[in-house]
Amino acid sequence: MPLLSGKNIVITGGAAGIGRACALAYAKAGAKVLVGDIDPVEGARTVADIEAQKGVARFMRADVGRSADCKSLIAEAVSHFGGVDILHANAGIELCKSVWDTTDADWERIVSVNLSGAFYCCREAMMDMRRRAAGGAILLTASPHAYMTGRDIAAYAATKGGMAALTRALAIEGAPLGIRVNALLPGAIETPMMHREVAFAADPAAQLQRFAEAHPLGRMGQPEDVAKMALFAVSDDAGFVTGACLAVDGGLMACLNAGPILAYKAE
Repeated sequence: MPLLSGKNIVITGGAAGIGRACALAYAKAGAKVLVGDIDPVEGARTVADIEAQKGVARFMRADVGRSADCKSLIAEAVSHFGGVDILHANAGIELCKSVWDTTDADWERIVSVNLSGAFYCCREAMMDMRRRAAGGAILLTASPHAYMTGRDIAAYAATKGGMAALTRALAIEGAPLGIRVNALLPGAIETPMMHREVAFAADPAAQLQRFAEAHPLGRMGQPEDVAKMALFAVSDDAGFVTGACLAVDGGLMACLNAGPILAYKAE
């Protein structure tokens, strides 16, 4: 029997990149998938690809920065699928700006999408899970920037740190109801978002290579790498895993980036 047979899943940001790969993996594992995204063209393509593989999927346009859209998204899943067994709050945007250049509007938008959007979707999904007394699984897409970061990315890092804390808090609240809550911490993953980011570099190809070399495994991650971990995290195989931030980062967070390694050996 497929790993997610009989499960209903809502995934945000499912039109491209990590979200698209996860949506395809969930459907292949037997789940019915509601894809939420602001891009109806690419969202429809994700649904079409799922249906071409004999899977079941729907698309709904939703801006997760709006509480009303998150409420409508979960309501759509309840109406058409009967409820939400799994939520993957994956939608997110990047912002590569110094603190000096980050405007109020920049800050408010990234917080609304990355952090508030995750909270709104989790709240609505967990309310449905509680109503049905059916348990469930929640997964957030956070980032290694929740724990280690760099220059010119303060606002983004703050939202991802908030998502990691939200994961732990919701796991505690959900545990008595059989609701597990975990987060993924993807490293540098080769997605459309990543390519938009490196397009600003003087040499985009060289920048991608630098990202690859920053990972001990020596390569960029692919969306499918994240989807495989996501599939495990939301399945019953991870039934004793909750409140965890799961790194899918090629060893990035294990690596001390402090310059050349010293030999500590007397000559």
